Amino acid sequence: MTAAAERARLALTFPPGAALVAGSGNIGGAVTRRLALAGVPVVFTYRSNTGRAQSIQREIVAGGGEAHALQLDFEDEAAVKLAVTETAARFGRLHTVVYCSGPYIPFLRVRDMPPRPLARHFQADTLGCFRLFHHAIPILEAGGGGSLTACVSMANHRALDTDGLSAIPKAAVESLVRQIAAEEAAIGIRANAVPIGWVGGFANSFEEARAYTQAMTGPEAVPTRALMEKIMSWIRMGRPGTGEEAANIVAFLASEQASYVTGCLIPADGGATL
Repeated sequence: MTAAAERARLALTFPPGAALVAGSGNIGGAVTRRLALAGVPVVFTYRSNTGRAQSIQREIVAGGGEAHALQLDFEDEAAVKLAVTETAARFGRLHTVVYCSGPYIPFLRVRDMPPRPLARHFQADTLGCFRLFHHAIPILEAGGGGSLTACVSMANHRALDTDGLSAIPKAAVESLVRQIAAEEAAIGIRANAVPIGWVGGFANSFEEARAYTQAMTGPEAVPTRALMEKIMSWIRMGRPGTGEEAANIVAFLASEQASYVTGCLIPADGGATL
């Protein structure tokens, strides 16, 4: 391990036990890596991309960390409950649960959004997070407390046309986090959320994004270019963020250094919601 990595590992502290991270995409993978770098054993979930999950696991293990990929459908309540209880039993304690999952989001105006896809997103995303946190609360309580963190959407704080399938279900997740924070603080359970802006994805700079959208053809090309220009005009820092930058916020909220922080939103959006 390099000196820089060693300093990063020592920057945050966590109690004995493990973390459960829902998701293995850009954000979920980065959160898993960051917690493992801090010395936390991590069980992280994936739905169908076995190759990506195995790659994350191999990378962390090769670097001296501990990570275990778990295939999980968050619509399967019994499987979600089992994942939580087995993680706690395997490592003696579960102290951190992070939700950074969710289905693919097509861009649609509300007038063009059939009710069925919205119901599907509530079932997969809002209720998926609810199932995870609902079953985690008694496990965290049994271990002496812990942290719940949900990755939500910047679009809940600055309306973005056609992003309703993301913003509407994630708004319910934000409400869930606040409710848990209010109800469970007395027993040592903290709950926070990280509204995610443009973090990772198809371009690492505004220039790359413009080149990508200019090359688009078909009916989605013009509205997509307009949407990206609007987002870029909002971002005060002048660039997209990275998964690692979002993961640093999540890791802090889960750490002992955030022991007096609950019910809060800390955006990872480059100043887009100012």
